[in-house]
Order: sequence, then C-alpha cells, then structure tokens
Amino acid sequence: MPPGFATEVFLVERPERELLPERPWTLVGDQHLRGAWARAGMPEPAHALWVTVPEEEKKLPTVIPWLERWATVPLHREATVVALGGGVLTDLTGLAASLYLRGVAWQVWPTTLLAMADAALGGKTGADLAAGKNLVGAFHFPRRLVACTDFLASLPARHLQNGRWELVKTAMIQGEMAWAMEMLKDGPTKLNWVEWALAFKAGVVHRDPRESGERRLLNLGHTLGHALEAASGYQLLHGEAVGLGLLGACLMAEEQGLKPFPARFLDPLVRRLAPLAPLVAPWRDCLALLARDKKATRASGHTEDTPATEIQCILPRPNEPAVQRALPPQAWESPHARLLSLLHQESLRA
Repeated sequence: MPPGFATEVFLVERPERELLPERPWTLVGDQHLRGAWARAGMPEPAHALWVTVPEEEKKLPTVIPWLERWATVPLHREATVVALGGGVLTDLTGLAASLYLRGVAWQVWPTTLLAMADAALGGKTGADLAAGKNLVGAFHFPRRLVACTDFLASLPARHLQNGRWELVKTAMIQGEMAWAMEMLKDGPTKLNWVEWALAFKAGVVHRDPRESGERRLLNLGHTLGHALEAASGYQLLHGEAVGLGLLGACLMAEEQGLKPFPARFLDPLVRRLAPLAPLVAPWRDCLALLARDKKATRASGHTEDTPATEIQCILPRPNEPAVQRALPPQAWESPHARLLSLLHQESLRA
C-alpha cells in the first residue's frame, strides 16, 4: 500500500484475533457467517449485531436500528465498529459509523470476492434511494481492511464470478489485456489477482481520495452497469451488472472513435455474459436511471430533478489506459442495443 495510506490492508488465509481493534469495539456481521466466525475462535461482543441485508434493503432505514442499538450500549467515540460481510453490509456499516457521533472508527472484514476486490477499499460508504444506487453516502475510510480468503470457500460459484468482474475491470482500466483475458478463462480466482487489484486501487484512492479526477476511472463499467442492475430489480448481482457495463463500455468506446477491442477479447467476454441476457432491461428503463446518475452534470440553472445533460463516462482501450469522456445519457442507446444483440446471438449459438 502507498506510504501514509488511510487504511491498513491485510490479506490473510484465516481470521486472526490480533487484527481486531485493541480498544472497545462492536461488530455488525452477516448472520450467515456467525458460525464460521465462532469456529475460527473469534470473539463476539455482547452487543454484536448479526444481520441479513439483501441488496434491496441497502437503504437508510436499515441502519437506523443499528444506530439506536449503539446509543443504548452505549458506544463511545473511542470505540471501533467492525463490519464483517459482503459489499452491501460493509457499505451500510461504514455509513452508519460515519453518522454515529459524527464519525467513529471502523474496520472492514470483507467476506466476498466482490468486496475484497473493490467495495471494501477506498472509504466510500453508501445507501440507495428510489432514484438510483448509492445516492446517499460519505467518504469514511476504515482504519483497517482484513481480507480472509477462508471465507471465499463457502461462496457459490455465481458469487465468485460476480466478484471476478471487478478484477477484470481493474485490468481494463490499466489496459492490461493479457491479465483481463486470463481472468475471463475458467478456473479458480488467484490470490495475486486480488493483491494486484487492491494495490492498484489503493494507489488511485491515495492520489485522489475524493474522486475529483483519476479515481473516476474506477467507475469503468458502472455507468450502464448501475442502470442495468437497478432496472433488473436487483436480479442482477452488482458484479454481473458491472460485467455487462464493461461490454457496453467497450462498444461505446468503439462508437466514440477509439481503438476497437479485438474479437479474441470480446468473444470470451460475450460468452461469459450471455446467460445474463434475460435479465437485461429494455433501453427505456435504463435511460430513466442514467438520467439520474450521480456522476451526471446538468445545464446551468437547472436542479437535481432535471435529467442529466452529460455523464462522466469511462471508456476502455486495448493495451492503453482507459479515458474519461462526458457523454449524454442517450449516447448509451446504441451500445445497449448492440450489447443485447451480441448476447442473444451467443445464446443462440450455445
């Protein structure tokens, strides 16, 4: 990690008690992991919260009972909150930690590949609104990130693939075609991929902690991806939507006159995404969400209720770093149509 980075990062095989906070602490953990946490010999505070938070409950009302619980313990300013779970739980726990007493320290122990590779690092916390994903949040960096690979053993295959899309995204941001193509092949996820992704993201976040420039590159695949995820009623997992968004970004880049991606890359990308075709929402549903994208800009004098005139989009290039382009939401209509066509063609071949 870069010198002076706000978060200590540990990538370990199994949970270690020594990495928990030394000062008073509490826990918000995924209910499904309670047994695994106990079997690993890890302590559980008397006031721990074991919860189940599906994607559709990533909302502000979900965290209010947590805050009330902390206030009755009571949890004091010098305490630390430990978040144990996937991206939804860690995003909400970080947000709650930023709100309680105007901010208490927290640690993140991500337990999914998606969270380890991306969501847990960078200090972004958030909740969804009806208008779109992550429209409420705060930058609140965890003091420590502890990624325990043992937790990945119990993940279903779909959730492992879900996380791999964020790794593919990291390679494409850097123009690392060989790395991206290796991750599109069948086979287990390699630990060095996670290490590489964490190191890259830490460097970007360290240089641009508030997403005013370079950090926007980490949104590759997320502009169309977030719209597809929400429009599917969250039947698409986040990483799956990002994968679809990566394909859409490749097609958009070509339409914007950038160097096209070769078939040797696009073909395996489409093959992996083809089973998701039935979950891809029609364009009219996506446009409404794109127009409310949090990265959007609006004409001078207009309010946040006004549909966006432009969105800061990240476009990948083969063997070169990705670039930023400001594009109107309507520009995504053609890539969306081409994406659907490619997926359906591949489905027919299969």
